[in-house]
Amino acid sequence: MKRKRTTHNKRKKKEDHTDDEMKTSTPRNILSSAVALATTHTSLSLSMVSPITVTTTAVPTLTLPTIDPKTKQPTTISMPQIGIGTYKFKKGSGEAKQAVTDAIRAGYRSIDTAFIYGGEQTEKEIGHGLHDIFTSSSSPASPSLQGDEKDNENDENSENRNSSLKRSDIFIASKQWRAYHGYEPTLQCLSKSLKRLQTDYLDLYLIHWPGCAYNTMARSKVQMESSPNGPFVYAKEGHEIDNIQTLRSETWRAMEDAVFDGKVRAIGVSNFTIRHLEALKQNPHTRIWPPAINQIELHPYNPQTELVDYCRKEGIAVQAYASLGGQDSGKKTWNVLGGKLTERKEVKNIAAAYGKTEAQILLRWATQQGYGIIPKSTKVENMRLNLEATLDDNWKKNQDGVTSSIDNSCKIGLNDNDMHILNSLDQSRMEDGSPNERARLCWVRDPLKMLDFD
Repeated sequence: MKRKRTTHNKRKKKEDHTDDEMKTSTPRNILSSAVALATTHTSLSLSMVSPITVTTTAVPTLTLPTIDPKTKQPTTISMPQIGIGTYKFKKGSGEAKQAVTDAIRAGYRSIDTAFIYGGEQTEKEIGHGLHDIFTSSSSPASPSLQGDEKDNENDENSENRNSSLKRSDIFIASKQWRAYHGYEPTLQCLSKSLKRLQTDYLDLYLIHWPGCAYNTMARSKVQMESSPNGPFVYAKEGHEIDNIQTLRSETWRAMEDAVFDGKVRAIGVSNFTIRHLEALKQNPHTRIWPPAINQIELHPYNPQTELVDYCRKEGIAVQAYASLGGQDSGKKTWNVLGGKLTERKEVKNIAAAYGKTEAQILLRWATQQGYGIIPKSTKVENMRLNLEATLDDNWKKNQDGVTSSIDNSCKIGLNDNDMHILNSLDQSRMEDGSPNERARLCWVRDPLKMLDFD
């Protein structure tokens, strides 16, 4: 796909260029030996994408540890480093179906979703979109989809041009919702997701949130602050503070059995802290360790360095959400932090130096450190720009005559000085070393957003 030599950060409509949340004799921690087999998430392998829109480009993948359900032996699976995010699409609008369809046509081969997204409607829309793609009897995408600026949104036949794709070509990840913590509820949640997505299995299934479900949305701040149990004073029955860790372990046990039963290829977690991961690791009943992935809020304002280091040590791949700052914070928070990430002069200067968009710089900051990313967009052009951010061919020195104005090193991607500049935006800690709540840009309405519980 031949790229134009225009400077991407001058293109229109950038506002949408954003991402956004068994009984077995298998020995405990069977995956520990798989860590040595898996390529770490800082070392990327490559796999070719289907030539629907990208005919000659290799897309990076992450290697995730799991076990073979038949042999009960350690193995690995590959996950595309970039997936299309589906958080906060309008409920019942058809946006999710269209976005996933457009993303696959643009070259994406991974979808990230969750049981709760879109008022429990997003998975259904994705399922309808994938069904249309897999059952299409039309020809593969026409050459017009392989490099020009036209996105063919008005072409009535554009959705029916992916007949060469099959289920195994698309990596589908979803997440179990906290209201379904526990063994049987987790299996029920998974069953519903599979039905909605119209598939027999998921490639990756995550615990979405380590905390409790609430028995009401009308939570009094005074009541929570005065209770010794804090926000857990409003916990759903069975989700109390003294029970939540045990409940999580039952959730994990159900997910382990889903792997053994062939309903899920790999399992992982989301929003887990070191404390939560250690509790899972130390549980004598845990059979699968490490989790394949920890999906966490991750961007220059909140790089979560200690958690990332822990995950690397344990062989847990890291996947970033809210790579551009997320969709949950308001003007007051941005003002305190010094502005939205895409509007920071440091990011703008680097983008101009490379001839990239600000979003591409932030996404490259993540992928260059080996993180997976799941940016969301409804615009086809921005989907392509996000995809391009992961590809080394688009970052070689002197490509289109452009290099960093700060350091003309030969390193592919952002050079060390530019990475240092982006890393200097870290505001995750206050001067006294305590966590800075302002840098936590997602889950802003949840009283447990800082995840400071066992």
